[in-house]
Amino acid sequence: MEAAYPGLQVLLANNLMMAYNQAEAGQPSFAFVEDGFTKLPEFEMMLALFSALDVRWVSVMDDRNSTPARRSSPLLNVGAGIFELTKSDSPRQFIQYFDMMIKAPRRNSPSATSAKPSVGRDDFKKIILIGSSTGGVEALRNVLVGFPIQCPPTLIVQHTGKSFGSGLVSLLDRICPAKVVAAEDNIPLQSGHVYIAAGQPRHMGVTPRKPFKIRMKEGPNISGHTPSVDALFSSAVPFAKDVVAAILTGMGQDGAKGMLDLRKAGAATFAQDEKTAVVYGMPRVAWEIGAAQKQVPLARMAGAILQACKT
Repeated sequence: MEAAYPGLQVLLANNLMMAYNQAEAGQPSFAFVEDGFTKLPEFEMMLALFSALDVRWVSVMDDRNSTPARRSSPLLNVGAGIFELTKSDSPRQFIQYFDMMIKAPRRNSPSATSAKPSVGRDDFKKIILIGSSTGGVEALRNVLVGFPIQCPPTLIVQHTGKSFGSGLVSLLDRICPAKVVAAEDNIPLQSGHVYIAAGQPRHMGVTPRKPFKIRMKEGPNISGHTPSVDALFSSAVPFAKDVVAAILTGMGQDGAKGMLDLRKAGAATFAQDEKTAVVYGMPRVAWEIGAAQKQVPLARMAGAILQACKT
């Protein structure tokens, strides 16, 4: 195969974390993915990275009697161009898929983020709070690419595996105009910055008075999760009129109660609509209990949030 494709490098990974790190560092053009990997909840991180890097990929099943993950996973149902091969397929079939996809036209490479200019600290009117779970990695990508470089301070809780928090920060920072960083205790909030709490053993909150700062606190699960969307939303109730909150796709109900308290205290609140949510769980509960003022399609969520920040 190397002879047919000069300069070809082959990278092998026997676990999802290794595969993610290799893909992020090497930015491959093509990937064969064991179907078992695609059944893991954390695979949505790989999907988002593949999308950001324009990586073509093929799911490889154990045998012809296996049930492909995409038939049962809502995450894979939104994907396109995913081919299902089996390990019993001939090498010629593998090469045909590889040749077809490696030669397909590619998007322009994502721009580097190291040259992002610094922005001021006090040029904002409101704070943005976002919670998401299953399907949220891609949803966050879609929302944050619509934010300007000097966006309001944005705090996000995303449910993900413990090992993938730093990868999510790096992925979103790669494609977002604003600076994306991991949430840390006692950080003053700045415009042009997005703070991510994902895979961390502490809950993220905000101090109740200006200048607002992040507070990271240990404690039991809240609404079944650490970090918890409810914990983040509840911490902002004392200054709810300065808050715009959104719940994106995800299982369960984390964030709904905290959002209801925010809305009652004067915050603007949104939930992703059923049609565009990979899993209409968290946003459904938020809508049904009256926590969300409006349901918004994913493609319009960034605009709705930013518009609410101007009032």
